[in-house]
Amino acid sequence: MTDKQRLIDADKLLKWMFNREESMRKGSGGRSVFYQSLYSSINDGDFDPDPPRQPDIKLWSKVKHKHHPSWGIGIFQEFSKKKDKALILWPDRKGMFGDRVIGYCQVEKLQKVEGEES
Repeated sequence: MTDKQRLIDADKLLKWMFNREESMRKGSGGRSVFYQSLYSSINDGDFDPDPPRQPDIKLWSKVKHKHHPSWGIGIFQEFSKKKDKALILWPDRKGMFGDRVIGYCQVEKLQKVEGEES
């Protein structure tokens, strides 16, 4: 068992329970089979919520970081392999040697800046 909090999509769970209840009425098993099946489905990730939608960003889209507005406007470069992070160039931020800052940020923490496409 993990200490990491796991969320469940209630709609997926209710749909699954409704379908399972229908099959139980037809005599396919008792409560123990139902709970074993529920336990197995939870562990298989059947009720995991859908991943957060990525903002509609593409190459050169301008973005802001939701938690660090002082970073200014960044320029999208690419997605990570899992598409959960985005490589962003932050032209207004300066590194330790006065160079530009570029780095990966979690996609759900980015907000596209509308109307400022290059």
